[in-house]
Amino acid sequence: MSAVPQSRRVPGRAPTPRLRVVTAPRRRRTLLFALVLVTISGAAVFATLTVNALAAADAVRAAQLEADVAEAERRYAELVAEVAALEDPARIEQVALDELGMVPADGARFLVVERRLPQDGTVVTEAATGGQTDRMKPVLSVQR
Repeated sequence: MSAVPQSRRVPGRAPTPRLRVVTAPRRRRTLLFALVLVTISGAAVFATLTVNALAAADAVRAAQLEADVAEAERRYAELVAEVAALEDPARIEQVALDELGMVPADGARFLVVERRLPQDGTVVTEAATGGQTDRMKPVLSVQR
């Protein structure tokens, strides 16, 4: 007797093979898998290139906008300087004298009057030019 077990055979049945040969359909699946893989890889490369191209276009636009902002800031600084020069009191006086034919005033005088109102005792201060006062001011301030 040997130590190798004998296979059990059922009478009337053919023994089932444990191995089988892989034939051409397996190659078609491999070819199909390769085609799908190449297609997906190509789509990924195309998508990456498209995204990079769009990003480059946006970068160019951003650089153009930054240049526009710098130009606008420069122009704004020029306009602020121009407004400051136009608001200069010496320039305004010079334009009034030369272009508008105005003459300088010879010392303006102001009169400050303080008096107590009879109704509530509040002090009203009035400033007038040349000694003239507004007679309605005390009346209007009392009626408030």
